[in-house]
Amino acid sequence: MIVMKFGGTSVGSAENIRAVADIIEKKDGRKIIVVSAMAGVTDSLHDIAHRIIDLPNSVIKKEVNQFIKGIRGKHINTTRELIHDKRVLEESVSMIDDLSEKLETVLLGVGYLEDLSPKSMDYILSFGERLSIIIISSVLESRNLKAKALTGHEAGIVTDSNFGRAHPLHSILSRNIRESINPLIEDDVIPVVAGFIAANSEGTITTLGRGGSDYTASLLGRYLKASEVQIWTDVDGILTADPGIVPEARLIPTLSYIEAVDLAYFGAKVIHSKMIEPAMDVNIPVRIKNTFNPGGEGTLIVSKQEKMDHVIKAVTAHGDVGIVNLKGVGMIETPNISGKLFSLLGGRNINILMISGSSESNLSFVIKKDSIEDAVDAISTGFGDNSIRSLEVVEDVCIITVVGVGMQGTKGLAARVFQSVADVDVNIIMIAQGSSEVNISFMVKGGDREKVVKTLHKRFIEDVA
Repeated sequence: MIVMKFGGTSVGSAENIRAVADIIEKKDGRKIIVVSAMAGVTDSLHDIAHRIIDLPNSVIKKEVNQFIKGIRGKHINTTRELIHDKRVLEESVSMIDDLSEKLETVLLGVGYLEDLSPKSMDYILSFGERLSIIIISSVLESRNLKAKALTGHEAGIVTDSNFGRAHPLHSILSRNIRESINPLIEDDVIPVVAGFIAANSEGTITTLGRGGSDYTASLLGRYLKASEVQIWTDVDGILTADPGIVPEARLIPTLSYIEAVDLAYFGAKVIHSKMIEPAMDVNIPVRIKNTFNPGGEGTLIVSKQEKMDHVIKAVTAHGDVGIVNLKGVGMIETPNISGKLFSLLGGRNINILMISGSSESNLSFVIKKDSIEDAVDAISTGFGDNSIRSLEVVEDVCIITVVGVGMQGTKGLAARVFQSVADVDVNIIMIAQGSSEVNISFMVKGGDREKVVKTLHKRFIEDVA
C-alpha cells in the first residue's frame, strides 16, 4: 500500500489533473490519494474572507456572488473538460453546486457580522480541498476505477481545536484511520482524501497549517503502515539549492530523515518539515516525485544517512524572517528569562527558528516576519518589570543553511564556510548549529542572499570532484 499526495500545481488545471489520473491509474497495488486545493484557490479563499469584513454592507452580496461565480465556474469547467460520462458528470456538478452554496452562505455571514474568527477561517479554507477531491474522485470513476472522496475527518484524522494550526490527537488516530480507510481498501475502492483539513472531536473543521497536505499524507502512511509515502509536485525532487538562484543546482538522490527535516525547516519548499516525523516514527520511506516527469527517480528520504562526495549536500535560504534582539543588565537578575520568553511566545503560537546569545543579558532569536508584531507585544507585556532595557527588531535579513551528514566530525568545516562568506565581503550577523552537526545556520543581510548561496554552492558542491 502506498500513499500518493498531489499538490496544488499538480491538480491546477484539467490538463494537469489528467496527468495525475494517468499516474494513479498506472500504479499497481493498493493506493490512497491525498490532494490539495487547485493552485491559487486557497489564496483566493483567504483573500475574500479578509476583504469582505471591511466592505460596506451594500456591496458584500455582490462581491460574494461574483467570487462564488468564479470559483464555481473554475471547478465545474474543469470537471466538464475531464469527464464525459453523463452520470458521473451530473453527480460531480451537483456536489460542486452544493459546496458553492455553503461557501456563499458562510462568506455572507462573515461579511455582514464583520467577524472572521480562526474557526470561521478554517471552515472557509476547507472548501478548496473539498472541491478538489470531488473532481479527482469523479475523474477516477469516469475511468472505471472505484473511488470515494473523503475529507480529512472522514478519513479518521481528529485534531485539537487550535484552529489554523491544529494538532492531531495521536491517541485516537490509529483506530480512526484504520476503521475509516481499511474497509474501502479491502473493497478495491481508492480513497481520495482532502489534505490540510481535519476536524476536532466535535466534528468542527480544523486545518493543519502550512504543509498540511503533506502532513495528512504522512499521517495516513504511518497509521496504515504504508510501504511508501509519495509527494508528487512540480519539480524532480529536492535539489542542492534553489534553481532560481543557482541554475547549476543538482538533484539529491537520497536524503536521511534528519537532513530532510533541516532542509525543509530552513527554506526548501518542496516538502514541509513536520511531515517527516510520522514517517520517521515507523521508518516509512518518503519519495519526492515530479507529476510532469513521472519517469524520474526523484528524491528518496530514508533513515539511513548516506554520505556523498561532498560533505555539504545542499544550501538553502529562508528570507521571510526577522531578528529580535533583547538587551538589558536587568535580564541577568531575572531568573529563567529564556524559559519565560519561550512560554510567552509559545502561548501565542510563535515558533522560534534560531536563538543565540552570549549570556542572558544579550539574547537574540529569529522568527517569521508575520509573527514579529505579536512577539513584540508579548514581550513588552510579559516583561513589564523593565528587566529588558532594549528591544530591537531587524527585518532585512535571511537565514542561510548548509546541510549534510558528511559534516559530522569534519574538522574546520565551519571555518571554511564562514571564510567563504567573508571572501565575498558579506558579514555574518548571527550563528547557530544543532548538536546533530548535520547543519550550520547563520544570518546575513537580505540583499546578500543570492551572493552567499551561489558562493557556498560553487565551493562546496560544484567544485567538489
